[in-house]
Amino acid sequence: MIWTGVGLCTDSAAQTRPIHRNSSSCLITALLYGGLFFNSNLDKILIMEAAQTPRGTIRNFNLALDGEVVANLIEEAFCLTNDPDGQGVLIQMRESARRLKQAKGVQFPPYVSGFVWEVDGCVVGNISILPYASNAHRLHLVANVAVDPAFRGQGIGTALTIKALQFSRQTGVRKVWLQVKQENQVAIRMYQKLGFQKGHSHDTWKKSGQPGARSSSRHFYPSLYEVRPREYADWQLQKQWLDINYPRAARWYSSLDFGALSPWAWLNPLQWLNAIDLRQFSLFAGDELVAVLSQQRTVTRSDNLYIAARFAPTEGEYVGALLNRFLQEDWSGKPLSVDYPAGRASGAFDANGFTLARTLLWMHTEN
Repeated sequence: MIWTGVGLCTDSAAQTRPIHRNSSSCLITALLYGGLFFNSNLDKILIMEAAQTPRGTIRNFNLALDGEVVANLIEEAFCLTNDPDGQGVLIQMRESARRLKQAKGVQFPPYVSGFVWEVDGCVVGNISILPYASNAHRLHLVANVAVDPAFRGQGIGTALTIKALQFSRQTGVRKVWLQVKQENQVAIRMYQKLGFQKGHSHDTWKKSGQPGARSSSRHFYPSLYEVRPREYADWQLQKQWLDINYPRAARWYSSLDFGALSPWAWLNPLQWLNAIDLRQFSLFAGDELVAVLSQQRTVTRSDNLYIAARFAPTEGEYVGALLNRFLQEDWSGKPLSVDYPAGRASGAFDANGFTLARTLLWMHTEN
């Protein structure tokens, strides 16, 4: 299986809206939407790989014709049968496909949102292409590279990825990104062969909801630690740690505008709606700031947490203490999701009842 992930939620057959990346919907791209920094050898690579095209044909994805079949393909490829968030998006995908089928005579503007691979008239592979923008530059996110188990190992995933890269070039998009499971070394090697380079990787941790979980009594900590509301003076260190834990190069993908975390965000009326959904807590060891937790309250199934902490031998202890305090005193019981640099502070998340959902590696191509 070769896969990447991004999430969209369909409001109707004609509209889409992004949803936050931390839900399991991140494994799926709504197929209503239709930096590749091409290296100097890309044309040669594409020609060489295209010469090895497997049996079958490739064509544009059509939601009305392919939506239900591709939803089934994604469900199996990404093992989403028991994933509530993933199932929610799959249900919407299938429903959108049914509505389009019923809307006979209705014409929608042509838009390439991806491609499917057919063998003997059956769809056995899919790739989605999602447009984004970063600093006024267009980019594409390649997602949902899924191949039927019976047809894996034949080069279909490679052929679909090549087609997506060619489409990006033809439409003037020079940046293409993707995410892939860290353990999927077959896919990683394939992407590297096509010119993609490894970026940062992160663990996605999830905690199930517990209605009424907030403690009725105050939790006391050893005198070494103190948790306070985040203050102006904390921002300089918090910002430095955020830049390491959540690299700026991939923030275009986040549902959070990191500028809203600044204590001065309230001076900008455009940030008011973002800032009002945030709560932030600072952990001190004595007089030293050691970690900051930001909670993004959402209207979707899960709230998101963002943790800024220094990479140090004591990091896990600090993250664990801050999480414990938040869960004891400020958690409403709603499901939680948090991305954190891969392999860091894992014991702290385990100890506080979080489950590792996946480890994803960002990849992109560069000159």
